[in-house]
Order: sequence, then C-alpha cells, then structure tokens
Amino acid sequence: MSATAVVTPRRERKPAEAIRRGRPAAIMRLILRRLGWLVPLLVALSLLVFALAELSPADASSAFLGSQDEFTSGAGRQGVEQAIAQLPWWQTWLRWLAGLVTGDLGYSMSARMPVADVVSARLPWTLLLMGGGLLLGFAVSIPLAVVAARRPGRLVSRMLDMVMWVVSAVPPFLIGLGLIAVFSLSLRALPAGGISTPGMPGGIADTVRHLILPVTAVAIGQLPWITLHLRKALVEASGDPGVRAARLRGVPERTVFARHILPTAMIPVLAITGARLTEVIAGSVLVEQIFSWPGLGQSLVSAALAQDFPLLGVVSMLLAAMALIGGLLADVALVWLDPRTDPHEL
Repeated sequence: MSATAVVTPRRERKPAEAIRRGRPAAIMRLILRRLGWLVPLLVALSLLVFALAELSPADASSAFLGSQDEFTSGAGRQGVEQAIAQLPWWQTWLRWLAGLVTGDLGYSMSARMPVADVVSARLPWTLLLMGGGLLLGFAVSIPLAVVAARRPGRLVSRMLDMVMWVVSAVPPFLIGLGLIAVFSLSLRALPAGGISTPGMPGGIADTVRHLILPVTAVAIGQLPWITLHLRKALVEASGDPGVRAARLRGVPERTVFARHILPTAMIPVLAITGARLTEVIAGSVLVEQIFSWPGLGQSLVSAALAQDFPLLGVVSMLLAAMALIGGLLADVALVWLDPRTDPHEL
C-alpha cells in the first residue's frame, strides 16, 4: 500500500491581518492627502481674512497710537496714517504672503513688536486654556455619562439630557459672564481676568487661580456634546458581543467596564473631538476676550479691530492650522485604534 502524500494547502491571509499590515501605509496616505490641501486652504483663508479686515470700521492709526492719540500733532498723525495705509489691502496681502514664504512673519503695528514675538508669547497661553478646558470637560463628562448609561431611560438619564441641552444653548460669553458674576463679583473667591494679580509677585499658584474661571468656561461649553455622545457610545458598547462574552465568563463588572466598554466607547468620541476642534478654538477666542486672557484669541480680535494685517493673517492661519492638524491627529488615532475605520472615508 503506497503512502499518499498529504499536501497542506497554504493558508490565506485573513482579511483582518491584511488590514492591520496595510494600516501604516493607509495612515501615511491619509496624512499626505490632508497636508496636500492644507496649505492652499490656509492661503485662501488668509486672503479672505485680509479682505474682511478691510471692511472693519476701526481707524488703524488710532489703534496704533492708542492712548497717545489725542496728544499727537496733525503732522505726526498724518505720518502714522501714511505708514499704515500706504498700500491697498490686496497688495499688503501679497507682500505679507511673500515675506511669510521666506520666514518673515512681519511687524505688528498694534502690538509694536514683531509678529513672531507676539505668537511665541501668546501661543502657550492659548494651548494651556484649550487643553485645560478639554481635559476638564472630559474629566466631568465621563462620570456623568457613565451614570446616565447605566440607567438608560430613567429619571437620572432624562434629567441629564435636559440639563445638557440647556447648557448647549448658552453662548460662551454668557457662560463666562455668569462665572464672573458668581465667583468674582458675588463670592469674591476668584479673579475675574488676567494671569496675575496687580501688585503681586505672581507665581504658579496665582496663575492657577486666574486660570480656573477661563478653563471652566471652556469646559462647560464642551460638556454637552462630550457627555451626550459618550453616553450613547457607552450604551452601544454595553451590547457588544465581546462584552457579553466577558460577562458570561464571570469577569467582574468593574473590569468589563474598564477594559471593554469604556475603551470601545471612547473611539467614536475621539473622532467627534477632532471634528469639533474648530468650535473649541472659537469658544476659546471669546473666553480670552471676556477674561482678558493673553492668548492668540485676544490678539486676533485686537488685530482685526486695528486692521493689523500681518498679525491678523498669521494668527488666523495658526488657529486654523491648529484645528485642521488637531482633526488630522484625531483621525489618525481613530484609524490606528479602530480596525473597522476605513482611512479612505475620512
């Protein structure tokens, strides 16, 4: 009896494995595709900003002179006006854009210093405000969403929905003014603005006290969408087959939640966070104005009112780039963490 050779068929690579192996290349294509239209979009945005700033009713020379305006002679004021308004706005934009390509950000007439110095001094404060607001928003939203998700349809969940919808309808400036009215004017517990107490040496503790209200205002503005989306994602993740299998194996509920439900629910919230960064930045601009926070948002408003084109263009492009790059990073993290996400659809 002859032995029959048994030929083992070569195993085909599983689709999931193929997807995982091709994921780094897909992520790189996603990054290159986004960066490909990032620069043209920012250039178009800067052109739009310059055109809109030209329609501002503010007097650029008065903004430059500031408190010295009423003491400036006619000849001196005329010289300032000629220095500021010697070119139409579109020629100013072209000259500014040419300088930007060579690394020259220009000179801010309203701040009386190079634009690069303004950005380097104010960017950290904006990042601190936005980052602190988002972190505080998530820190408060997660326990609220967990409580509501464990009691879907009950009074607690319905009350949370109602409160979140009411908060979402309140403009950021009203939130900021309300915090100032309660904690600064009535209770006198926290400062109403700035980053340090006048006449005090300052320090980390003093800066933290001044940071509490602005960060809280940003966080309150983000609470509704984080809480509601996370609550919905937690409810959906609780019915996942992997979660049911873990419960059937006798895994403690606390472990099931920490290792299976919460990580799965955070994935769609991460995607939404990237999409809503524009709203976070816009809210931070208003908060900086209300609390006199020395960030880029305050510079943006001042530059717009003063028709300070170099500063206005750089700050506008920088804030837009922060939103776009932040959204890109969120999408990259989403593709990396969730194998079901198709990078071509982002």
